[in-house]
Amino acid sequence: MKRCSTALLAGALTVGVMLPAAPANAAPPATSVIAVGSSNSKALFSNAGGYVASYKRFSQQYVLKNIKTNRTGVLQESRNGKWITLQKLTWKKQAGKTGSTAATVRTTHTAATVKKKYRLVVNASGKEARWESKHVTLRHENPRSYKGYKRTVYNQVKKYCPNVIILEEDRLRSYTYSTSLRMNVARRPAGNLLKYAALHECAHIREFSLYPPSQQGTLRAKLNKIYKTTGTGGIEQAADCMAFRMGVNSKLIFGTYTKNCAGARGTAAAKLLAGKKL
Repeated sequence: MKRCSTALLAGALTVGVMLPAAPANAAPPATSVIAVGSSNSKALFSNAGGYVASYKRFSQQYVLKNIKTNRTGVLQESRNGKWITLQKLTWKKQAGKTGSTAATVRTTHTAATVKKKYRLVVNASGKEARWESKHVTLRHENPRSYKGYKRTVYNQVKKYCPNVIILEEDRLRSYTYSTSLRMNVARRPAGNLLKYAALHECAHIREFSLYPPSQQGTLRAKLNKIYKTTGTGGIEQAADCMAFRMGVNSKLIFGTYTKNCAGARGTAAAKLLAGKKL
């Protein structure tokens, strides 16, 4: 039940360009808006994967390239056909460079299951044109309203992951996205195996909530040192040890990454489960 591949983690640490740079023959080059920590930069809030869990505000950072001065902008939400400003933003030009500092944009949060439309605007300056992102629609989803299989999964994790997006997965393996914090749970497991799969994924949610994309390399290095592993091995074994602490009986399941949670291994899992960084 592999959740987060090395490729996913590596992708979470990349920088994606939302707007291609102007052609080489253009002078001066157009301002580019760059999503930090995005493996897919074609849309605003690309790391969200189209979903936001209830009671949460999804956030993502953006920087500007090819700017001449400090810039301002807004994040807006469409309400009743009108664009309402949620945030006023400022990007400061870095001394001696054409790039800016990062600005963090955040969605609204709601208890309802509802779709919301957002856009990001960079205001015009005396020397530069206005820039507007493509509109993006996100589904804010309350897992308490889930039914069927998703409700069964949610009942397993709600104590430790009360606000989480759960999707059904047709493949045999379950996994969690390290950027959107979304669980894709395979339909095949049942009984104790379902409990293990669900809580293992919940453990990943808690790991990645503590260590956002820009810090997941640090998490991987720390856990590999503790668990004597490489790649994503430490992250997977820690998730197992966290799942056991959340109530999975290791004697009743098979196919785990580890059942050795003694000493520093168990201590690390307990610390992460308590919401503390290593």
